[in-house]
Amino acid sequence: MTNKVKFERENVVRVASQLFWQKGFHATSTRDLQEAVNMRPGSIYSAFGSKEGLYCESLKDYTVQIKTQIEGFLSNADTILGGLHAFVENVVIKTKDCSPSAICMLVKANSEFAEKDSNLYELSLDLTAQFEAYLTQLFTQAINKGELSNTLTAVEYARFFQVQFTGLRGYFNRPNVEQFAEPMINQMFMLIKKL
Repeated sequence: MTNKVKFERENVVRVASQLFWQKGFHATSTRDLQEAVNMRPGSIYSAFGSKEGLYCESLKDYTVQIKTQIEGFLSNADTILGGLHAFVENVVIKTKDCSPSAICMLVKANSEFAEKDSNLYELSLDLTAQFEAYLTQLFTQAINKGELSNTLTAVEYARFFQVQFTGLRGYFNRPNVEQFAEPMINQMFMLIKKL
């Protein structure tokens, strides 16, 4: 029974995450959540405490899912940069239409809560910092393996990667630019190697 409850909870968090990612926290009503996760408001509040509680779990789950995706691509690549390259291609080109929003949910959260909900804003900042620390570990490995020079620190590479990746996702949300995606991703990784 415990596994069933855990599975259902995970499923509810994933479905809610997609809805929050698409619409944002403030634009997502309790009724939207109720319909999406097939739960009554009382059950949502009983399980998660509030809409904010469900959003917090959704944002944390989103961050875990991104890391899991990256780990999958790294496990099938010969190099750290090769795995990251495959991940970026997957997000920007291959699964672009499967995402509820072209904008990363963490970036969206940082923008949405900058002045409104300090708890949610602080959570989004914390998760963004954790993700940057994760990328920094990957770039440390890339430097140690000789894939990158040590002219920049690993955190500087991680920051550059995040800015480029976020920019690509935003740019390719436009119509009729798909043909530029692969060349621009290749250019991003050539630039990283030249830094």
